[in-house]
Amino acid sequence: IMTEHKINENRARVISEATRLFLKSGLKEVRMDDVAHERGISKRTLYELFEDREHLIMGCLDEQCRAQGEEHQDLMVGAENVLHAFWLLFSQKKESCFIDATIVDELRRYYPKAFEHLMVNVHEKMVCKIYEQLRKGVSDGLIVESLDLEFFSRAMTNYIYGLGLIQHNTSITGVVLNEQTIPSAVLIFLRGISTERGRGYIDEKILKTL
Repeated sequence: IMTEHKINENRARVISEATRLFLKSGLKEVRMDDVAHERGISKRTLYELFEDREHLIMGCLDEQCRAQGEEHQDLMVGAENVLHAFWLLFSQKKESCFIDATIVDELRRYYPKAFEHLMVNVHEKMVCKIYEQLRKGVSDGLIVESLDLEFFSRAMTNYIYGLGLIQHNTSITGVVLNEQTIPSAVLIFLRGISTERGRGYIDEKILKTL
């Protein structure tokens, strides 16, 4: 009988391997058999760890959310203010990300439970984090005080998803984004809701360095 520690350890290793396969081939193309084979475990053991492929996908989503949360927190610690924090967050060169616009679209179409899980555990957390940062920006005199922060935190989240969708649909749209397009677009959004002081910081401390 496996201990809880051993079960968690095995789950983590399966999630790591499954994430790699999903990134390489897409959600629909990867079977539980493929994950078991690549991980070097029996299919029975895999199903003891995860009820089905959709639950495995949810495990991958949770791990990505946890890892990204730690990365984002580390970035925020070194930021001068919330505007600088957003710049650091979106200007970092990232490796392939599991939770991108293409994955979100696949979840929405084929994996309703995982999509709902994503909306509750990832999307809403992102909205809340952006809300907290915008509220801090208001208290620091960088974001306009009269804004409906609930609306603008959701608007910014969807704006970021939209930019990601353009980036991942280059073959369809013909639009090729360079590595600075998304962080610059986020700054333009922020500039529109910033106070005069906030706009001055963006113009003088960030945009002039591009």
